[in-house]
Formats: sequence, structure tokens, C-alpha cells
Amino acid sequence: MCGIAGIMSLDGHERPLFPALADMSRQMYVRGPDDEGYLAGFFDTRPVQNLAGDTTPVLTDLSSPDFYPRDHYQSAASLTAHMGFAFRRLAIIDLSPTGHQPMCTRDGRFWIIFNGEIYNASEIRRDLADQRIEFVGHSDTEVLLYAHQTWGPDALKRCNGMFAFAIWDNVEKTLFCARDRIGIKPFYYTITDGQFIFASDIKTLIASKRYQAEVDPEGLYHAMSYGVAPRPMTAFKGVRALEQGHWLHLDGRGHMDDQSYWRIPTGMQDRKMSELDAIDQLRSTLTQAVARRLIADVPVGTFMSGGIDSTTITAIAADKSPGITAFTLAFASDEIYDELPQAQATAAMHPVQHVVRSVNPDIIIDHIEEMTLCYEEPYYSLSPNYVISQLVSEHGLKVILAGLGGDELFAGYSRALLIKKWRLLRRIRPLLRVTSLLGGRFIRPYKRATVSSADRLDSLTFAIFDDVEKHKLFKASHADSFNSIDRLHQLYVPEDMTFSDDLEAFHYMEMMNYVGNHHVYRTDQFTMRFSLEGRFPFFDHELVELAFRIPSEHKIRGNIQKYVLRKVAEPLIHPSCLDMEKKGFSLPVGRWMNGPLRPLIEQKLKQVCDRDLFNQDYVWKSWQAFQEGRLAYESIWQIVAVELWLEAFFSNSFPTRNGR
Repeated sequence: MCGIAGIMSLDGHERPLFPALADMSRQMYVRGPDDEGYLAGFFDTRPVQNLAGDTTPVLTDLSSPDFYPRDHYQSAASLTAHMGFAFRRLAIIDLSPTGHQPMCTRDGRFWIIFNGEIYNASEIRRDLADQRIEFVGHSDTEVLLYAHQTWGPDALKRCNGMFAFAIWDNVEKTLFCARDRIGIKPFYYTITDGQFIFASDIKTLIASKRYQAEVDPEGLYHAMSYGVAPRPMTAFKGVRALEQGHWLHLDGRGHMDDQSYWRIPTGMQDRKMSELDAIDQLRSTLTQAVARRLIADVPVGTFMSGGIDSTTITAIAADKSPGITAFTLAFASDEIYDELPQAQATAAMHPVQHVVRSVNPDIIIDHIEEMTLCYEEPYYSLSPNYVISQLVSEHGLKVILAGLGGDELFAGYSRALLIKKWRLLRRIRPLLRVTSLLGGRFIRPYKRATVSSADRLDSLTFAIFDDVEKHKLFKASHADSFNSIDRLHQLYVPEDMTFSDDLEAFHYMEMMNYVGNHHVYRTDQFTMRFSLEGRFPFFDHELVELAFRIPSEHKIRGNIQKYVLRKVAEPLIHPSCLDMEKKGFSLPVGRWMNGPLRPLIEQKLKQVCDRDLFNQDYVWKSWQAFQEGRLAYESIWQIVAVELWLEAFFSNSFPTRNGR
């Protein structure tokens, strides 16, 4: 797990890169406090300049490989180059100097900076044995580097892992970048002033001082529905995300090639798969996924709420690694959110060390500004990931397993049960159109009835604000031309895509929008804030492929959700976890908003109303509706989050009317 950043000329001009790269490296410090490295490349015959930073370990081995730096980057402060890398390392695999990056092949042709883990690196290393490659160390970075040298982009299809990386070809003078299938590891870029600038987070792009942060109106519009703009879009003008399952190739003339190497396998449900076969295959694949994610040269722990997903992951991990530490948050003052009894009951069944921390509003309120910086886009809630990541870090761990993914793959959310109702609503749509004129509770059913496909239904159901509501919220007239549901369909559902059934369409959109843009995005931001690597067994791509082969009737049985996963979990976790009403890993923000958070809420609502962005009357009517119990808290917090976001990232965007 690391932080990566770089700048490449697209117009052939050399530039002084190291002041910007040093600033980007400092911004990424928490992503990799163990090591720092820099690289300067040229389009001509000059040799690559490989340089150390302030936190680079002293490398004294007389047989040092070529990628061990000999000089400090400050010695090259005035050096101009066509390409530059900055790297921060969180040492997880191969803690020795042989894991230092940027790393190069023995012939000096390919140079890599890599963020992530390749869980099957040992298998790939064996596949490379026929190439007579002499490895320097045992890092997965080196394996990935030589895999790319050997197979090019096809190497990605061999990798099981989470990753974002960049490889400089010093012969062809090209840059190759790639992101993992699920989009667990982030990769952002912008093109400005003839330069391609990339980094592990948007804050680092801004830190380069070569990108001036601006609001992207369409990105912000969609973020008001989903908390994050649908990738590759962002809420920052000119900033894009490399899409999940994609690679990008650039040359020095500015030619860019962006291609997909994997997509979620829809339309391939195995209707002949029996319930027992589904259970056996899921148990085997999930166990293997957990085992792979326990590979590390440092201790590994788990996030464990009281829900099915995280307790199952912890139980399997404890079997493979007895004595593993599981971390749980407790909400003693709010039973609706508290899952501690279920977590404790499962912990007692396995050889785990169980660490618990109680959460109160002050812990969150004191860090809201920092959480806003972690989110990077205006997000509709507050996450407990900040608190639990801090707890894990305090106990000296660098790697944590989390249970993200079970709900999205196996129909864990209540909205998955809406499909039958939606089909009925579509049949009585003419009647609903009439009743919707009465307002109130008839409006939402009519909106659902007008949706033409299940993927669009998921997008509507998940939305904090739908398009009708956003057209009332935004002042800008151009917002009326945006449509979030159609945009998501356009981005994520190719014309040649087919679905086995409507539930699969739901699951697909959950993976594309909710998982890729939300779950892993915010978890990566919070874990890395505390120099912590998050690993997600449910997002092993082999398990994802299996989940889409399992027939829908094994996922929802009557009103029992996650049926097949429950069968796998039954012998592993306490029955109370299975019987518990779903709570979700979240904070009681709604309750706090009428208590300790209320002063902050009203202050930020007033401030955002002073900007020429939202309709003031609509904002205050929404606040009143929340207080009367007619509106979910997420809608209010999303508006508040916009103000916090503007304060954190922008200086002159959407200025206040009175000039403050």
C-alpha cells in the first residue's frame, strides 16, 4: 500500500518537476511514511535520474540494484525533465530495501511505482521462472514489474489483487497506467498546460500547484445524489478517475489510449447450479480470498461489526491465523446502531483478540474538517471508518481485513426487495400518475413506476436527491439539463450488455456505482489517513465472478436476503448475527443532528445559503422537513457536506453574496 504521483509532458517540453513532485510527496506522507523515492525521465538518450527523499532509508549495500537512489532529490531541484515520479511506501511485503520504489528491471528499461497488493504474486513468480528472471527481493512490486515486461497489458489478467500503478518505458518513452478490476486502489489524473498529472488522491493533484481546483457543475450535480460523482467524472473540473478494470497508455506526443481489460460478467448465471453447489463454491472461494489477504510481512487484523459479512471474514481469518486481532466500535448510548453484543458472541467462538472502542459525538465533531478532506467530494454522511482506522493504527497494525461487499453481491440491502413491487407499480402506472398529483406518499411510487430498467431503479432508489429534487435545489439553470439516472446508465451499461434478471442488474449497478465510487473509495481514504492498508476478501475478482454466476434464487429466498452467504456463515458465527435486523456499519448522524450536531448544521446551512448555488427557500424547507420527520437526514447532511467541501478545497468558487 503506497501513494503514487507523477507528471509527464504531453507537448515535448522539459519542465522543472521536482519542486512539484516534492510537494505531492509531502501531501501523500500518510499513505507511505516508510520510504520515499523520485524519478526523472527524458525523451532523449539521457539516463534516468533516480533520487532519494527525506524518508528514504539509508541504502549501503555495495551490490545495490540500480533502483537504489544515490543522490537526494534536492540535488536535482533545478533539473528539467519530461517525466517525473514521486512515491511513498507503506511497507507490507518485503520490508527490506529491495522493496524500494521507483523500481526498475535489470536492463533499466521499465520503471514502476505501484500502490496495492498482488495476492497471487508467488504464482506469477513461478510462471515467470521460464523467463530466467533473477529477482532481487520478494516484493510483489518486482513480480508485477517483470510480468509487465514479459506479457505487457495481458499481465493484468493474471493478477489477483488491488492495484493502481504507473510504468515508464525508457526505450519507447511511454507511460502505462492501470487500475484493478473493482477499483479498490484510486488513480486520479488531470491534463493541464501540456502536462499529464496523476496521483493517488485529488489532494495530491492540488498540492502540485499545477492544477487549480475548480468545481465541475455536472460532477457536483451528480454528487448531490450519490455523494461522489460517477466515475470517471469527479466534482473537480478537469479531474478524472482512471476507471476500474482499465489501463491507460500515453506517449510523449500526447496520444492517449484508454482500454478496459475486465468487466463484471453479467448475463452468465448458471441456472443448473444447485443450492448445495452454490454454498460449496462460495465457501471455498471466500476461504481462499481471505487466506490470500492474510499474506503479509506485518501483523494483520480485521474490522468486525456484528453483521454477517465482517464476522464471517473474522471467523475464517481466525482459523487461518489464530490470535488475530478484531476491532469493533460500540454505540452504548444508541442500541439501533450498536452491534457489540453480536460481535462479542462471535469473538468468543474463535481464537481472536477483541479490541473495542466506544464512539461518542465529540470524537466525530472534533474531526469533521479532516474527514471532509478525506472524503474529497461532498459525501452525504459521516463514516465510522475514521474512528476504527485510528484505533487499529494505535495498536500498531498496518493491514486490516474488512467485510465490504457481501451486501452488494448477495442482495443484502432492502432496496433489492423492491423489484417485485416495481414490476407491480409499472403495471398500475396510469393510476399512480393520477394519485401522484395528490403529493405526499404517492410521489415516490410514481417515480419508481416511470423507471424503465432495474439498473435505473437502483440508481433512483440509492439517490439522496433525485433529479426533480435537484432541479429545485440548484439555482443554476444549466442543472436542468442534467439527469443522473440516465448518466449512470450511459456510463455503466454498454449497449451489448445483457442481464440474467432484474436482481442481477441491481447487483451490477451496486458494484459499479456504490462499490467502486463509494465503499472502497471512502474506506481507502480513511484507512490511508492512518497509514493502514484495507483488504476486502469479498472483492476478490474470482469471488465476484462466482457471485454473478450464482442464480438469483440462491441469493433471495422468499424474504430472506443473502441466503447462500447465510448458509456459508451459519457454522462460523453466532446465531445472533444471523437473526439481527440489519443495522449497517454507520454512525447515528440523524440522531446527533437534533442534538450535538445541530449548531454546526444550522451554521453551515446558513453559509451555503449565502452562496449563489442553492435555492435558499428549498434548503430551509428541507431542514424543516427533517425536523418534522418527513425527510431523511442524508439529504440535509449532503447540503452541509457541500459547504464543508467548498471551504476545504476552494478559495473563490461560488463566492458569498456579501463578499465574505
